[in-house]
This record gives sequence, C-alpha cells and structure tokens, in this order.
Amino acid sequence: MRRKDLQRLQQPLLDSQAINQCIQHGHQWNGDGLPLSMREIRLGGSGDLSSTQQGSGIDFSETRPYQPGDEPRHINWRATARTGKPQVRVFHKDLSPQCYFLIDRRASMRFGTRSRLKVTQAARLSIFLASWEAQAGTELGALILNETPKWQTATNGQQGIYQLAKFASLAAPPLDIHSTFSLKRALSLLTKQIPQGSHVYLLSDFYDLNNEMQAQLYELGQQHRVLAIHIYDAAERQLSNAGHLNLCWGEQHGLESNSLVDTGSHKIQKAYQFSFNERQQNIKQRCKKSGIHFISICSQTDNLAEALQATEK
Repeated sequence: MRRKDLQRLQQPLLDSQAINQCIQHGHQWNGDGLPLSMREIRLGGSGDLSSTQQGSGIDFSETRPYQPGDEPRHINWRATARTGKPQVRVFHKDLSPQCYFLIDRRASMRFGTRSRLKVTQAARLSIFLASWEAQAGTELGALILNETPKWQTATNGQQGIYQLAKFASLAAPPLDIHSTFSLKRALSLLTKQIPQGSHVYLLSDFYDLNNEMQAQLYELGQQHRVLAIHIYDAAERQLSNAGHLNLCWGEQHGLESNSLVDTGSHKIQKAYQFSFNERQQNIKQRCKKSGIHFISICSQTDNLAEALQATEK
C-alpha cells in the first residue's frame, strides 16, 4: 500500500469542522419525528429519575439510627427524642437521565461506495443525537464496537459530547470480515451495565442479527427506551449497473465460475432489491416484537434531522 493511501486510512472519520457542525445542528433540533418515549425527559435534570439507592437527594426514604459519617443536618430530632438514641433521615439518591449509544464500527460498517462509509454516518448520527440529548442535562455514555469494545462512562454536558465524538470518529481502516465480538454480546452488555430507563440508540447495519439474539433484544427493549437505527449503503439497496462482475459473498474467497453476475439484468436487480427489503423488514419486526422503535437511514443522507423524522411514532 502506498504511503499516501496509508495516511488517508489513518485519518479520523470526521474532522473538527464536521464534528462541530453535527453538534450545532443537534443543538438546534427539536426532536421532531422521534417517538414520544424518546422525548419525554427533556426539561429536567438531576432528580428526574427515581432511584433505589440512598443518597443526598430530596425524596425521603426512611429514618434509621445515626452512624459515624452521617451529616448532622439530617438528624431527626423528634425521632431522637422519642427513642433516646440519635436518628437521621435518609433520602433517595438523585439520578440524572442517561443516554447510551451502541456504535457499531465492525468490519461490515467500514463500507461505502459514494460519499461516506456507513461507520462515518453512525458517527455523525451519534454526535447529532448526543448534542440534542445533552440539552436536557442528560449524561452521555457509549459502547463502541471495534476489534476490542470500549466503554465510555456517562458524562454530562459538552465534555460528554466531545468524548463521544472522539471515540466515534476514530480512524476506521478495513478489517477482516470475521469479528470475534458479536452484536449479541453487545446487547447483553448494555442490558447489564446501564441504569434502567435509559435512552438507548443502536447504530448498526445489524448484519449478524438473528433468532439467537431475540431474548437480548427483548430484555433491552423492556428495560429501556430504545431506538434502533439501521444504516445502509445505497449499493446495498440497489445494485448498480456495472456490467458483468465476479462477486464474492461471505466466506467465499475464490472467484468461482458461477459467481459471474450481470448487474444490468432487470431480474437480478429486482431480486437484489427484494432481498434487501426482506432483510430490512426482518430487522424491523424483531425490533417491534421487543418494543424497540426502528428507522433505516442511508449512509449518503446529509440532512440528519429530515432523515430522523421518518422514525415510527
């Protein structure tokens, strides 16, 4: 590989100008088109969510005997006088609303035939949506699916946005199609690690979504408010007329004689598009059964606000 090409592959997916543009557009967006469940917590902040944990909030939990380290200002003087022993008031811990992004950066997402890669569109969408969520004081976290998955702890404000943008926009050179980390494991991690009732955005092409993952998908959908965003390339939806081509699929590494395809054939183009639509509907139905909202966005789409208006309500 030429040195110039290698340097290009090592460049971030988005430069600072593109990142700031996504942030600005996200701040200006009003969430129009998103399901109501993804827009409910918009005007509050810390304390909007109830917690089973005890802390220094304002919602009373119980009175208990004083322990070393308790704040004197929380002493319940009436209970102390009644029992003859120091008693303190305990309150529920305040929680801020939290939002998590599953950003798929695996091999199949590092594909693009026109203006951008699918993984680049995932980065744009995550930054745009994170900027919108942050306006309500929402803490932002992420699970980034690379060769080795990486957690971004939930962080508030601009710091959370730029931290997410940094990881989502890292260079994404081509990878071996075989991935050791499946979407099934990622869904299980999300369910186990994040607070119940969080907003969750799944950004992926969902190429490995299958029957074995329905349980994890259902559990995630029942515990959180989830929007699945299916990202595809235009060439995956409609086969371009490029004449006769030798196509290699999946684990087929050699070019067999029967792999010669006439991409200009109307019959083949129609079958190709039917296969895409069938796959898309399959993903959509799996999400619907799990209580998860679904939308499909092309990686070449520039206006993210308009694309998200197509989300099911």
